[in-house]
Formats: sequence, C-alpha cells, structure tokens
Amino acid sequence: MIKIAADSHIPNLEQDLAEFFGAEYSLQYFESDQLRPNDLKDVDALLVRSTLRVDAELFGGSQIKYVGSATAGMNHLDTQSLNDHNIAWSHAPGCNAWSVTHYVMAVLGELIQEGLFNVRQSVGIIGYGNISKRLYQLLSALNIEVYACDPFLKDSQLVDLEQILACDLITIHVPYSTAGAHPTREMINQSHEKALKDKILINTSRGGVVSEELVMGSEDLIYIADVWMDEPTPSRAVIQKAFIATPHIAGYSIEGKLNGTTMVVKECARVFKCLKEHSQVNKPLLNWPYGLENIVRDIHGHGFPITLFNSELELRSISNAFKALQLDQLTTRFKDLRANHPSRHDFNTYSLEGMIDLDESLSPGLLHALKEL
Repeated sequence: MIKIAADSHIPNLEQDLAEFFGAEYSLQYFESDQLRPNDLKDVDALLVRSTLRVDAELFGGSQIKYVGSATAGMNHLDTQSLNDHNIAWSHAPGCNAWSVTHYVMAVLGELIQEGLFNVRQSVGIIGYGNISKRLYQLLSALNIEVYACDPFLKDSQLVDLEQILACDLITIHVPYSTAGAHPTREMINQSHEKALKDKILINTSRGGVVSEELVMGSEDLIYIADVWMDEPTPSRAVIQKAFIATPHIAGYSIEGKLNGTTMVVKECARVFKCLKEHSQVNKPLLNWPYGLENIVRDIHGHGFPITLFNSELELRSISNAFKALQLDQLTTRFKDLRANHPSRHDFNTYSLEGMIDLDESLSPGLLHALKEL
C-alpha cells in the first residue's frame, strides 16, 4: 500500500491516480497552511503546490520516498535537502506555459486598449524556455518586432540583455535563482533604471527577480506584475504602484492545473514502479487541437485579436479587486483570491470555429480569414 498525502487544491488527482497508478494506494488530503511534520510520519509520497515550503523541517523523520509539485516553479522545494535524504522529487515544467502566455497576451491587449502600446513597438523577452518560445512565435506572427535573450542557450536569433532593455516592452520568464553563472535574484534592479525610462515591464516569473526598490523609485516605468516578494504578504505599496497587479494567477488556467497534476502523478508512479503499461506512451499535455504552427499560420499578418485573449481573462477587474485589499486583509485575501480565481481556459483550447463565436470584435480581415478556413 502506497500512502499518498496531497494538497486538497490539486485538481483531477483521483482520476489521474486511477488512470496511471498500477498499485494499491491510499490518498489523504491536507491544507498547505495547516500541514505539520507529524502528519507525514507514515506517508510515502507527498504531492504539493507552490504554497507549501518543502524542507527537512517538514519531512525530517518521515518515510517519504517521493515529493512532487504540480507546478512549473520549484523554488519552494529544498532540493538539496531532498537529495541529501535520498527522496526523489519532481515538478511540472511547462505545465502552464500556455496559461502564462495567455496572461502576457491579455496584458498586451489591455495596454493596446489604454493606448500605452501598439503593434509597431518592440517586445523584449528575458528567458527563452517553454513560455518565451510560444510568445516569440505568436508575436512574430502578429508582425510585432520581438527579441529574446537567454545566456544559457546558444541560438543565433537570441540577443543580449542590453538589446532587450532597449525594447518598448520587456517581459520576464526565468526561474528564481541565487547562485550559478547567471543568478536571477534582482536581475532587474536600480542599475537598469535609466534603460527602463518610459518602458513597460511585465513580471510573471518570481517576485524576487525584479528589485522592488527599482519599482518604487521609478516614476517613468509602467510595471505589471503577477508575482511578489514575500507572498502571501506582499508589499501593498508595490501592489498600488503597479499598473496591473494580480495575485499570482497567471498560470492558473484549467489546462495548466490539469497538466501539472498529470505530470506529477505519472512521475510518482514511475518512482514506485507502478505506472500502468498502457500509460507508458506519453499522453500529450492539453494543447491547441491543431498545433502552434496553425495558430501562427492563422493569425499571421493580421491585427491584434484583443478579445480572443481578454474575454477569458479580465485583468483589469482582477487587478482592481487585488488593489482594493487593505493591509490587514492581504495575507488571508491573497490566498482567497488565488484559490477562488475564476475558472478559465487557455485561448488555445478553442477551435477556430469557437474562436469566431468567442471573439466578435476581431479585425474584419482576420474574421474573414477564419471563416474561410
């Protein structure tokens, strides 16, 4: 019997366990803010989200053999301690890549509607992983001038950070790190204040990647953030300073969450050597039914389809609710806003026919093109 303890907010868990687990198991749920080390004494596998810090203080003295986080990020996992205790671990990189891509495109839609950005301006992307590659292709298909940088990759189309900071809008998609050749802690800081004058900066990676002193000290920077230092008690002053502020929900689409569950359940089954045979073939993540190439093909050369991105993700109303929180409400309400974020699909889950029904305000040229397909 494999004993599994799981965050109660991981969706579709029982269905995925039934599909992929070929051994007998028991499942108990917990709330991340109420979990104590004593609760894990007899647990074999621990499934978490980013709301729980997993370190030796939590799992020390337990018999845990596997920790899985159903999230793309992993800085809440003390991987060194897990390795030291010979505990297998994994997370779900790329599970919500489309969700965060959708968020950034919705931000662009808001900025276009506000007259703060237009498709003749340039976009710079910091990092070139799962999210950034999707963004790059979508923006290129919309004929928006786009550049990307990533010091870890050798790619002829990538540029350096200086050229990224020269763009009109910069969006950051990197993991949080404090060591190594290119640590990302406060990688955007006060030394970049002059370069960011009259620019737009979007941060959906981690709060510590951008210096909050830079944000507070700049009068000419339009800052848009979904992530914050010291979550779930972020600085109210920084929230108020941001043009759009959301409570870490960029990756919170239905598809992103379901993908994360599937990825950690399958890895858990592999660790315990009980992955069902029919599951050995990789089950594709929930995705655009026709592939990224077809999205690029279908929107190439047309105007920015604002409603396509913004109808499922009303950033202005989410931001207004977040900014309205008083200081004494932040901790509790931050968690509530995340937990009760309205269910939403990624834009790429719609068929072309569904896109037409969804977005009656698309540019006439694009609407005609879609109807002709």
